[in-house]
Amino acid sequence: MNLAEETQRLVGLAGRQARTVGAAELDRILALHQAFVARAPGGRRAILKFVNLSDLDLGGRCLVEADLSGSLLERTNLMRADLRNANLFGAHLTRANLTEACLENADLRGATLRDATLLRCRMVRIDLREGLLLTADAGEPLPGHDAGGTGARAADAHRRAVTSSGTAMRQADLRDADMRGSNLSRADLSKADLTGCNLCGADLSKANLTGAILEGTDLTGAKFSNATLDRASLIGALLDGADFDRANLGSARLPRKLARGIHDILRLHATWIASNGSAGERADLTGADLSTLDLRGADLGAAVLRGAVLRGTTLARASLAMSDLSLADARQTDLTEADLRGATLERTTLTGSLMVRVRAGPMPIRGHADRPTNLTLARLASARLTGAALPRATLSRADLSHADLTGADLSGAVLREATLNGAVLHQARLDHADLTDAVGVEGLA
Repeated sequence: MNLAEETQRLVGLAGRQARTVGAAELDRILALHQAFVARAPGGRRAILKFVNLSDLDLGGRCLVEADLSGSLLERTNLMRADLRNANLFGAHLTRANLTEACLENADLRGATLRDATLLRCRMVRIDLREGLLLTADAGEPLPGHDAGGTGARAADAHRRAVTSSGTAMRQADLRDADMRGSNLSRADLSKADLTGCNLCGADLSKANLTGAILEGTDLTGAKFSNATLDRASLIGALLDGADFDRANLGSARLPRKLARGIHDILRLHATWIASNGSAGERADLTGADLSTLDLRGADLGAAVLRGAVLRGTTLARASLAMSDLSLADARQTDLTEADLRGATLERTTLTGSLMVRVRAGPMPIRGHADRPTNLTLARLASARLTGAALPRATLSRADLSHADLTGADLSGAVLREATLNGAVLHQARLDHADLTDAVGVEGLA
């Protein structure tokens, strides 16, 4: 039996004999724990080692510093739960819902997160290294810890210790999770969806990322030494300073060079537009490296540029109406007076881009409702958007921190949960804009 199988056997053994906590007792434990977190008199840390909490609703609960090591949390609702500094060593979170939960500084070594949902989860500086998994064959807690009333003693427990093979996060939904500086060495992230994640400075050494989706992910300064990335997709990922020393890239999907000249592609695309699709060829530039090219005035209306590298590209006065620019790396791109009406820029990185007087209002479509420009989750930090026309644009959860929106038209725009810290909004139009839960707009409502 290998180490991974032994780890699972021991956790499974603990799970079969895990203590079940009644609803009243759990409420009491969590109430005392909340008092403990608030440093109120009588507060007591929640010790829920090897407790079966599967299928429970713990959404929004305060579990800061709670000890959940070896606990069963399968299919548990932990949506928006606060798990900062929690001990989840060896915990089973298979199919758990951790959407928008906070796991900052949590210990997840040896945990299982297969098929878990961690959408927009905050996981800064989490620990997912391999480690020593301790369990008791009789389901007893570890020595030196309060068992929460079980009366168990360390001397009565027959303890076992093995080295875990790394945290299992196979097929986990980690879209848009914040995992900056996390230790994910040896983690099993095969077929996990990490679209739009922030993994800046993370350690993924020897991690298994086979078939993982890393599209639009910020991998700046991440370490991938000896990691396996066969069949992984990295289109639109930010790779500045990433270390792939001895990594197995196999057939990973990376930015590609054009198979033909860009002017030939533009000519065929123009024919496709003029013929209403009956001749020529639509420009499909998915994942293509177009960095630093001069494409000013180009007609790329309805073109596909999903995950394209447009860093430093000149697209001033270009027509990009109805185009798909989702997940593209468009940092420091010149989009001055470009036509982006009805375009899709979901999770597009536009940090520091020049978007003066850009047209990004809705695109009228005959016989159908107007199509608004989609900038959901776009990274627009420090972008220059002076005089930009963004009426009714969708900017939900977009990062507009320190962006210059002087004189911009944001009337009717959707800015739900957007970040506008340090943004310049002098003479900007915000009438009928939806600023629900937006950050940095105090006093504007």
